[in-house]
Amino acid sequence: MDYLDPAINYGPNDAGASALSIALVVIGILVCSWLFGAAYGLLANYIKAKKDDPDE
Repeated sequence: MDYLDPAINYGPNDAGASALSIALVVIGILVCSWLFGAAYGLLANYIKAKKDDPDE
């Protein structure tokens, strides 16, 4: 009887990870980081415009 060692015979598909799911996670991380950067830029511009407003 052959003993199946899971440390030797384990691959990424055994955990349910496919190329599509890996690509979706990477794209999701990139989109989320872009959204945070865009929100930070908008907030910084808004604060700068309020600070430079001569009406106050």
